[in-house]
Amino acid sequence: MAHILHYYGFHISQMSPPGMVRVRHFEFLCRSHGIEPTVERFRVFYQLNRNTGFYSFGNRGSAKKIF
Repeated sequence: MAHILHYYGFHISQMSPPGMVRVRHFEFLCRSHGIEPTVERFRVFYQLNRNTGFYSFGNRGSAKKIF
């Protein structure tokens, strides 16, 4: 989470709850498969969105969804 916030340059208080869930979900899935979660890997699947003053992450258009 800290690396994502640092990379994109915003504070945790500016992230929407669904955005937090996506980041934590990504981290959980990576760790459960023995893969180190990195910002670079995260960016393969998600892109930054801003709506009503809060930041979130949406699926990157060409990337497959993570289940």
